[in-house]
Amino acid sequence: MPAPAANKRVKNKRVSRNIIIGSEAWALPPVGHPDRPKGVPDDHTKRWTVYVRQPDGDPSLTTWLNKVQFKIFNTYENPLRTCDNPPFQVTETGWGGFTIDIRLHFQPISGEKAQYRQHFLQLEKYGDVTLQAEQERTGCVRSEFLEVVQFNEPTEALYEALTAEDQWSYLALGAKGGKKTSSMSTGPNGRPKRGFPNGERCAQLPEKGGEDLPFSQEHEAELIARLRTKMEEVDGLLEEEAKKREATSAKLNALRADLGHEAAQQAAQQASGDRSRRR
Repeated sequence: MPAPAANKRVKNKRVSRNIIIGSEAWALPPVGHPDRPKGVPDDHTKRWTVYVRQPDGDPSLTTWLNKVQFKIFNTYENPLRTCDNPPFQVTETGWGGFTIDIRLHFQPISGEKAQYRQHFLQLEKYGDVTLQAEQERTGCVRSEFLEVVQFNEPTEALYEALTAEDQWSYLALGAKGGKKTSSMSTGPNGRPKRGFPNGERCAQLPEKGGEDLPFSQEHEAELIARLRTKMEEVDGLLEEEAKKREATSAKLNALRADLGHEAAQQAAQQASGDRSRRR
């Protein structure tokens, strides 16, 4: 069997991957405190980490992601930081938040250009009372978002990688690392929490959902059906409004015909004069 081509595309196929882009920040001990790290400028009050991660139980990020570049504030030494291997993250200290440019470089077999994302480095507590209380309790300000990377008609080589079973191998290896690692990566049935729905390991949505996998083709079909129902309701309302508008126009035309041309002109002039006086 010939090897998959690195440039030939798989038609009518689209594969999506989720990533988490976020940051965490912790307060530094004050100047003079014995626990304060050495070499940190006196005006720096926070230690922070910005990162690109995969959701727990998702296929391995390195299947498609080659490296990540973080462009931090230009006052830092070497503001363009490149991570060629996981963990894709940068840790620094500072005193104020700023926007970080993130460049995702894909594996060479993808044939895709790099994609850009942005993340605002949140150093101070934010959100509602409950969220701020949790940040106060843990001492960590976390700000992260789920992003979706889509490969539309991927290359044959990338499609094979994105549908291969070894994407989940790291979960099985992690489960051997001890009780804590096992409990984090597997569910009550001994299988990883995500990625193994009903024994399936595939880049596509499974036909049926489950307790640990809420998204499925069945769920997608339900959402599409709901959207179509709402669209039909909106179309019906628009049709009713169009009929009302036509009826109103017909009444106006009938009134103009009854009043006659001169009376219509007088009415129009009178309306124009009323508008002028209101100004």
